[in-house]
Amino acid sequence: MDQIRQMNNTTRLIAMIAAGIVMLIVAFYLGYLTGNQSSKAPAGTTSPLTPRDMEHAFGNVKAPELDTINPQPAATSLSSLVTGLEKKVAANPENIDQQLLLAQTYNELDNRAKSLKLLRALNKKTSSNPQVKITLATILMTGTDKQELNEAEQLFDEATRLNPEIKKMARQYQDEIKVKLGKSNK
Repeated sequence: MDQIRQMNNTTRLIAMIAAGIVMLIVAFYLGYLTGNQSSKAPAGTTSPLTPRDMEHAFGNVKAPELDTINPQPAATSLSSLVTGLEKKVAANPENIDQQLLLAQTYNELDNRAKSLKLLRALNKKTSSNPQVKITLATILMTGTDKQELNEAEQLFDEATRLNPEIKKMARQYQDEIKVKLGKSNK
């Protein structure tokens, strides 16, 4: 019973993290669309980003006009930003954070295969990066394929060896994987 309770807590944590990522991306996109230029920033602070700034940041990709009568779903809004993010990644292939964001965005847009392909290539290229291993493992463990679950369990072990501070979190994820695989906790 404790394993099920722990699994539910871990599953909730993963769902909350994923929801938070989606909310941040959507908030970013909505800020991009509205580009509130009428409010003045207090002295000594930076000015808000304008749509022109955002277009420049995302490779001059123009945002679609927002239909206030029939607003677009969040997934459509996210997918319109993917092209710009892909261009940024292509322009700066050494930026691991951008690649991780792109992989997570693919996954949020139900393109798990594209996400896994990018993360596996990134893991091969940067085999000593625990964040890449954790991101790949958390996406792998959302499935039910035993080979992917075993791969996720191994990736958590590798990430823990690289960064011992994440051991407790990695063990919680591994416990969830063991439950999915039908293994008993040691």
